[in-house]
Amino acid sequence: MGKMSLRVGCRADDADKHISDVTSLLFKNGKLYSGGNDGKIKNWSMDLTKLVEVQAHERPIYSLAASNDTLYSCSSDGSVKAFSLDNLSPKGNVVHENKTEFWKLYYSGGCLYAGDDEGTMKVWKDGQYYGSLLIAEPIKDMAISHHIAYTVKDTDLTITEVKVDSDVLQFGVKKTYTGSAPVTLVGDKYVAFLSRVAKDILVYENNDQTHFKEVAKFEVRSNFLLQCAHDMIISALAGTTWNNKSIIFSGGWDKKLKKWSVNGTLNLDSTLDVDLVANAIAIGDQGEIYVGGTDGHIVRVEVE
Repeated sequence: MGKMSLRVGCRADDADKHISDVTSLLFKNGKLYSGGNDGKIKNWSMDLTKLVEVQAHERPIYSLAASNDTLYSCSSDGSVKAFSLDNLSPKGNVVHENKTEFWKLYYSGGCLYAGDDEGTMKVWKDGQYYGSLLIAEPIKDMAISHHIAYTVKDTDLTITEVKVDSDVLQFGVKKTYTGSAPVTLVGDKYVAFLSRVAKDILVYENNDQTHFKEVAKFEVRSNFLLQCAHDMIISALAGTTWNNKSIIFSGGWDKKLKKWSVNGTLNLDSTLDVDLVANAIAIGDQGEIYVGGTDGHIVRVEVE
């Protein structure tokens, strides 16, 4: 896909939306899942018809992740919970720690990763607790690619090698870069995150052999002024690969969704006013984009 336009295809009905902000979106097995500040998880069809909802937590949900049959959620209440992916029936607590806030979940390669406000990443392998590692900074966001973990808050992106193929969890920090959340994988080839001012998108190789070298960033100077990727803070990123092309979607406080392509440089393809501050972006199976944000609103965006 080259330069194409974006348009809003549909919106979640006001009667079905979250009471307050949408904090997390996840697309899995042809359905969309949302978590919100109201502690609810909602399951949506591709056209944003609400299918089922559950009061998962009494406090705000921060993140969702999923295996092929289980949906996981974490909250400011110190718990990670499990639900059936089919109907959101509860499967019980994965962990509950009263003095901890789990901020981010990620599921990859049969392992569930949970990052918390103290900078600890806990790992469950095949449903059993496997071990933990300490990151220098609280984990607001993370992405896992095979044996590499990217974790970030608002100071540095930390790149950690995490080995889960032995009896004991093994890990070691590979590199750090100045940056801030959010972070997203762009296919298998790249990882993207933000500068510390959170208005610029940085793209690096997802490759230990090249030492995770910098690939691209959006940088345009006009009348000696540096133009940023967004005029206001970027609050959501999602990467994907379409037709062997690396694509990034970004959303922020300026209420705009932007589509970028990565090809040696970071190129802006299209921009759409979605009329909400984007807290989360998810990409569907058929190229549709879901944006969740302020006041519980969710919109589906079509790429044309």
